[in-house]
Amino acid sequence: MEADPTMRAGRNGFAILLVALLFAWAYQFVFTGEPDQLLFGLWALGAASFYASKYYYRHGESA
Repeated sequence: MEADPTMRAGRNGFAILLVALLFAWAYQFVFTGEPDQLLFGLWALGAASFYASKYYYRHGESA
């Protein structure tokens, strides 16, 4: 099953958001010396949901 353009755009937008959160966390860590746990938690939650979604849709294709 090929993802339609809307699904691909949403997935790409979410991936960009994850990268932006990671850069914001790294920037704050470098310049303040103290990482923000909220930013890292949001990034981890987003990454987990991104990969869970990819697994779910790939698993559904093979069934």
